[in-house]
Amino acid sequence: MKRTKFDGFEVIWRNEVMNMYALDLKKKISVVEPELSVEWSMHECSVAIDIIEQSILEERSARGDNILVAYAMKNPVAYLFAAKVDTWVGEIDDWFHVATNEVYLYDAHTLPQFRGKRIYPFLICSAAEYFRKRTFHYAMIFSTARNVNSVKGIERCNAKCYEVVNYRNVLGWKCWRYHTGEKHVKSRLGNEI
Repeated sequence: MKRTKFDGFEVIWRNEVMNMYALDLKKKISVVEPELSVEWSMHECSVAIDIIEQSILEERSARGDNILVAYAMKNPVAYLFAAKVDTWVGEIDDWFHVATNEVYLYDAHTLPQFRGKRIYPFLICSAAEYFRKRTFHYAMIFSTARNVNSVKGIERCNAKCYEVVNYRNVLGWKCWRYHTGEKHVKSRLGNEI
């Protein structure tokens, strides 16, 4: 499927390939163990951590998003947001409409000195298991194809790529091309509806 739209002239050239992955939460999730001792906690409201701007935390918690934080030696070293409501996906200029009983994992960040230690897949698996225990059906997470390390971390969790979006914005002309595999996930991007 292909969609196009002109939102007015913009001085921009953008070309992205977005891989969309899903974890089936009807099955138990095998947690990827990090290479160092890490603990995690899920927060349903804003929490003060110094690795992200407080205004972002407050905005997202006001929407009802959760934040999963990884701690090494009691210091925050990584985080991952979880949305159960419609969320803007800036990389491809589109809304992601999250279906009931599904959760969208997004905006993960690991401090540079802790990257490559499997903390990212540990957070993804931990979040998936957290929502599985709360009767959610699927957890979705996206990555641009050029972010090879993120793709590897997601695939290490046995997440399956269910859709690929090729997105282009040339001077305000936007084009989305959808390559859909399995249709088990009910959540959809706005231009697909």
